[in-house]
Amino acid sequence: MLLTVLSVVLGTAFLCGSLLLTNSLERTFSSIVDAGVEGVDLGVIAQQNNPDGVPFEVISEISSYPEVRAVNIIGDGPGTPSGTTMTGQSALILTNSNGQPLQAGSSGTHPFAVYPPNKWVSPEPTIVEGSAPNGDNEIIVNTSAAERGNLSVGDKVTVVTPTERIDATLAGIFESNSDVAGWIGVGFSESRYIELFTNGTHASQITIAVKDGADPMAVRNRIGKSHRDLMPLLPQQIIEETTGDTTKQLEFMTYILIAFAAIALIVGSFIIANTFAMIVAQRTSEFALLRSIGVSSFQIGFSVVMEAVFIGAIGGLIGIALGFAVVNALVQFLNRWGDSLSSIGISYNPSSFIFPLVFAVAATVLSAIAPAHRAGNLPPVQAFQSSDSRSTALGMLKNIAGAITMTAGIALTIAGALVSAVNGGELGTEPRMALIGAGTLLVFLSISLSGPSLIIITGRTLGVILMAPFRAVGKLAQRNTLRNPRRSATTALAVTLSVGLVACVGVIGATTRASVFGSMESSIKASFVLDTIGGTMVPGQPAGGSRSLSMSAGVADKAEDVPGVAEVGTLMTGELAANRWDNESTTVFDGDIGHFMDLAVRSGEAFDDKKPGAMISTTYADQSDLKVGDEIPVTPYGSEDGILVPITGIYAETNLLGHLVVNYAATQRVVTNPADYHRSQVFITSDGTISDADLRENLTAAVSSFLIVQVKSNEEFRSSLGTQINQLLGIVYGLLALAVIIAVLGIVNTLILSLSERTREIGILRATGMQRGQIRRMVTLESVILSIHGAFSGLLMGTFTGWAIVSSLRSKGMAPVELPWTQITLMLLATIAVGAIAALIPANRASKISPLEAIS
Repeated sequence: MLLTVLSVVLGTAFLCGSLLLTNSLERTFSSIVDAGVEGVDLGVIAQQNNPDGVPFEVISEISSYPEVRAVNIIGDGPGTPSGTTMTGQSALILTNSNGQPLQAGSSGTHPFAVYPPNKWVSPEPTIVEGSAPNGDNEIIVNTSAAERGNLSVGDKVTVVTPTERIDATLAGIFESNSDVAGWIGVGFSESRYIELFTNGTHASQITIAVKDGADPMAVRNRIGKSHRDLMPLLPQQIIEETTGDTTKQLEFMTYILIAFAAIALIVGSFIIANTFAMIVAQRTSEFALLRSIGVSSFQIGFSVVMEAVFIGAIGGLIGIALGFAVVNALVQFLNRWGDSLSSIGISYNPSSFIFPLVFAVAATVLSAIAPAHRAGNLPPVQAFQSSDSRSTALGMLKNIAGAITMTAGIALTIAGALVSAVNGGELGTEPRMALIGAGTLLVFLSISLSGPSLIIITGRTLGVILMAPFRAVGKLAQRNTLRNPRRSATTALAVTLSVGLVACVGVIGATTRASVFGSMESSIKASFVLDTIGGTMVPGQPAGGSRSLSMSAGVADKAEDVPGVAEVGTLMTGELAANRWDNESTTVFDGDIGHFMDLAVRSGEAFDDKKPGAMISTTYADQSDLKVGDEIPVTPYGSEDGILVPITGIYAETNLLGHLVVNYAATQRVVTNPADYHRSQVFITSDGTISDADLRENLTAAVSSFLIVQVKSNEEFRSSLGTQINQLLGIVYGLLALAVIIAVLGIVNTLILSLSERTREIGILRATGMQRGQIRRMVTLESVILSIHGAFSGLLMGTFTGWAIVSSLRSKGMAPVELPWTQITLMLLATIAVGAIAALIPANRASKISPLEAIS
């Protein structure tokens, strides 16, 4: 009973903690956003058809409105304004007292202009040390960043912006309500900020504060009527524009956490149902006597259900307390040590406590209904029969229903995986996923219905083979698992669900990793890669405009002069339109691309660095009907004047380059200024004259003056590309571990209750000469058989479902199915180990039973 309560506690704690944590993250994020628009009455950005932004003359005009108190400029760096962005999101690097880049957390490094008193739109920061910046090379920094960087007023620091490297003096240190853990705020004088973070004629956006008593709507309407190419926004509209994607991500994480919590409770419900079935079986004599003195079937069933209510309520309350404590401890730890995260404030909402409690009680009661019904309908005459002989007989109808359900489930899953069109019409991803989901549920239902028969098959085949080396003890263990097939099958079903989830996620994760990074891992031939801090995670994708830092052209020039370097190639993006594709940037490569990457060219050949050329992916070739030898226009973005560039080759799909890449020999004819290119990575090949260690040392020394450049080996660069997906999979596996833990508790629970039924039998075995160690071995082997049966069923079901999901996503660019054989093997071995560990407590208890006491 205690283990049953514990399974409810774990499931409830997970659900309560998930709701508390996601609600707290969302509230914290909202408070940060609200702080970002504090004091702002209006914001103004450019309409989509206005690529330039807000003109300075318009800013001056708005500042002269009698209703306006202050106007602040929000820059976004040179180039095309991004429209609505969170305040001051331009990329920036600040060095600490040792001259090394100061690491910013998820809140980022934000530059801003320091205005005179009473000219601030947002709350004015309080300078606690030093003074406001006066000259072009003076800055102020927030207190937490100064503490982490060991900076003091008067220190010399380096600031790297998207376009410049500045040697600055720290003029002051300020406090702000935006100063959360990991955030770095760098304040410049107003004129210097405009010089650095605007293009000199337009601002990305502006914020406006009106005078007391003035109506912001009147100002909004006036701006909207006078300037049709601008979009005035109220504070709530700014929040909606700037937080849409992040809010969706938070909602997605909430659903993921709740789904795993539900899975944990579902697995726990199997244990609870098994426990009540066994407890009811052990108390049949009691129930029969109660029936014989006049207690009705309803009263007995009601008493069992009320026990379930009691267990669910107690377990739910303890689980809520545990979830509350764990989340509080986690948040305190993150706030104290997690500089990479913003400060989290716990938000307590009633639903985070009420919903888990209701769920715990409901799951427990539903699990007890069937045992309660059996208890109330047992005839008194069965009181003298053993519990095992009273076990539910295997019904042919269940096996037939299980076979039909399995066939239907497999058919639906295969249909979702392979059928992409019906009657000439395309079958979308969502309907195919629905088919796979329905098929998987039917397969699991079939395993549940046919569980007793399947456990008999496993026990009489695999069980006999595995237990043969253990002789008589192994044979006893094998027969004991078949004594009550329904009970054994229910216990193994919890293991099946847990292992199946892990296997399914493993297949999807391995294939996703291969889809996103596999082509990169095989294509990079360069010995070293010079990578940027704050650049794009995946090369070839949009660089995020000026908000991600770009290498200067001097990095490649420096690398070419390093002893031991054979060739240098640069991967970058330019503000170009290729084949009139409506994309603000196009991937560009400077160098002989074939010397740095193996692109798996399907047709034609890779371009070199001598003649203009372009390459396209197989997907883009199919969609555009282009082939090798065709010419595509390459123009500056937003212009119709350019050149025609021949397609030299078609390569296999890869995220390294995207769908289209043009060489620098072509693009420099239409975009001549090197500063107009965003350089993400520089690839280096070795000439073989020195060791890789020496070459790395030479490269590190050569680029040390470029603060944003990191030297990575081929392997390090590939590993960094997979960091995010590996972290995500790690989180998912961690969540799945809870379901596995609950399944282990189920095995422990079943063995303990089973042994309590078999006390007399174990006493007889001891009396006839069986040793304590043999008793322990017998019980452990029973657990191992159940674990192996559950593991095999789970691996088959999970791998099959994972294959189906991956197959249905092939049209979305997913790679062919990758089976993680190493993970599958380790999972099987781990399940055997888990089964043995789960048996430790019951096996030890069984071995301590006194023969005379047991027989009596």
